[in-house]
Amino acid sequence: MTAEVSTRIERTLQEQLDAGCTAGVFPGASACVARWQGGAWSYIDVAAGALAEGAAPVTSNTIYDLASLTKPWVAMAALRLHEAGVFELGARVDEIIHEATGLPVGARTWEEVLSHRSGLEAWVPFYESLPEQPGTDAARAGILAELLRHWDASKVGTSVYSDLGYILAGVAMSRASGRPLGDIVAERVASQLGVDETVFFGACQDDEIWKARCAPTGWSPWRERILVGEVHDDNCAALGGVAGHAGMFGLANSVARFGAACVGAWQGRRGASEEELIRHATAVRPGGTHRLGWDGKAAQGSAAGSLIDPDAFGHLGFTGTSLWCDPRRQLVVVLLTNRVAVSDDNAAIRALRPQFHDAVIGAFDGR
Repeated sequence: MTAEVSTRIERTLQEQLDAGCTAGVFPGASACVARWQGGAWSYIDVAAGALAEGAAPVTSNTIYDLASLTKPWVAMAALRLHEAGVFELGARVDEIIHEATGLPVGARTWEEVLSHRSGLEAWVPFYESLPEQPGTDAARAGILAELLRHWDASKVGTSVYSDLGYILAGVAMSRASGRPLGDIVAERVASQLGVDETVFFGACQDDEIWKARCAPTGWSPWRERILVGEVHDDNCAALGGVAGHAGMFGLANSVARFGAACVGAWQGRRGASEEELIRHATAVRPGGTHRLGWDGKAAQGSAAGSLIDPDAFGHLGFTGTSLWCDPRRQLVVVLLTNRVAVSDDNAAIRALRPQFHDAVIGAFDGR
């Protein structure tokens, strides 16, 4: 039965990825499903299509821009800093971000910020009006000063998915620990899973050989070039390529290992402290489906489909990426694509995502 389930899942993954390539949802994709069986995690890796039109084929070793899948990694690092007494989730924003003193957002907490309930706006194109060279300290300071003013009192306590909040949290985590954000995530999360060489902030990599394995994300009008191994998000690029909301790259299998660790912690197999962290992060909060670093299953029209368990938690990325964890089935599903290589306006993945997840879970359940 175990081999039969694995075969069904692998066949289903291949069918779904091939269909997405044929329909023009993306030029290529890499997927991984992790499932708990026999006291250990097993991983099923499948790839389809090409890096781009006329380019090399995608393999399970193809690296993708993870986009907002960066947020769960940053949130987990924040939780571990909190556990270590370095970054207090209940502290006010202005205790670390002194530039927020006297501004309304300064009175909010990091718990609210990381749960998308601080009142910060969703997104602002800071890169369009940079007063300084992108990636410089002056550019980062200018973006921070502008960011703090994009706040709406009526949205406090309501789930408003906010890149601004995670940009701000990344700055705060670095200040609180005295370490660059890229190092914090590598040390507190990726290296502990043994995936620090396969999930990383691209801008932190000294050796650029990895870029030859990276799926391009299309033309950037702002940077006036095709992006390969450069973060697709222009605000992240303006900040230097490392930010709390975007900038990480990785393999589907390595992202699945992160999801598997979170599910294992949820199940209590990684110790009481880890269970407490992930249970806190994924707890349902009033005002919307967003949790701390994660999203939950929407009552209608969830990207995770209709079959996934109500306790599931996951996240999407703008470039065409997703990670969903079903802790009761002990199942993790990762889909990495570069759907933006077609165009930023390519929305076909919205229909594919729920179909993809329903097909995988149906294969797992034997439907």
